[in-house]
Amino acid sequence: MSQSLSRNNILEQLRIKRNKRFRLASIVTVLITFTLLLPVLQYSLNVYIPYNKTALRVEESVFTRKDVVDFVRFNQRLSEEQGVQFNPGSSLFESLQLIAENEIAYLSAAQYGLTVEQWEIDEAFFIRLGIYDDIDLSLGEDKRAFQEQKIQFLNEVQLDDETYQDIVRKGIFREKLRRELSREIPLIQPHAEVYKILVSDAQPTMLSDIERRIQIGENLEEIISRFSEDPEVQKNKGSLGWIPVGIYPTLDNILFGRDENEKRNLDLRELSEPYINQESDLLEFYIISDLTEARELSDEHMEQLSNDALTQFLSKKSLVVNIEYGLDNDTFNWINSRVQIASILPSSSTISDEDDMDGVDSILNQ
Repeated sequence: MSQSLSRNNILEQLRIKRNKRFRLASIVTVLITFTLLLPVLQYSLNVYIPYNKTALRVEESVFTRKDVVDFVRFNQRLSEEQGVQFNPGSSLFESLQLIAENEIAYLSAAQYGLTVEQWEIDEAFFIRLGIYDDIDLSLGEDKRAFQEQKIQFLNEVQLDDETYQDIVRKGIFREKLRRELSREIPLIQPHAEVYKILVSDAQPTMLSDIERRIQIGENLEEIISRFSEDPEVQKNKGSLGWIPVGIYPTLDNILFGRDENEKRNLDLRELSEPYINQESDLLEFYIISDLTEARELSDEHMEQLSNDALTQFLSKKSLVVNIEYGLDNDTFNWINSRVQIASILPSSSTISDEDDMDGVDSILNQ
């Protein structure tokens, strides 16, 4: 015979049943929620967080791993479209530095009144592809062809138009800054016509013989062809051509310097002191055959001095601009693996992590 339950007992049993149902419903809800959120969690852990981890900061501008991948892929594909093998390992370090330098150039643009128009971005893209002469963007048909080719290119490198525009724009700012700095380089400068002799063993008797031949006026090219061990001597006769200050910075003092009495460190047709060539271990001797105080820079020398001026400008700016590299071994491998996927040319070699991390250390220690 069943025992009747009091009102309180009945209410307590109902409460226990409700709690059990609530706990069961809670467990089911948590399981369903976890199942639904698992792809989101996996996406966050495997994609969103790694992609958005900071790889570089320049002042207030933050460049994520994805930004670096986009930059490298863009330049990688431009190179490979022209059949040039792209080395993702070495290019990664160069790309990080280039991104930082381009950002410094962009931040310095207002100082020099530099701007970039849309047509310049389009032009720069096709110049890099090597087909600029075949395109006239003022023509409707060519403009449509340009848009189609650009869209195809960006789809191949998985790049959106805004990112593409930003990469090209800041590269143009860098080039415009270089040109602006080149305006400060005098077009007419002192030059020295220089010859070089390379020897493995500078015996005193041989040096005396060379000096004697120079002093009696023997042809310098014949002297150098006779004594120099330079493998290129038969081609260039030891001539470095007409050189202004700055082309060979380590030689500027000997070629153009003077002592406290204003006497030249190296006179005309005089054999210089020996210098050690670090690559070949040969001894280098220099001879100035002629001098002029006013000679126009060659295009090649102007280009080199312009590049040097930009390098010096960026180097000085980097000392006052806040630059932080977030590159470690994990970030390097992550970026490198995604860059290699985009290659359209077969890889000729396997990149060594150990060798490449030496490059990482060199950047972080700058």
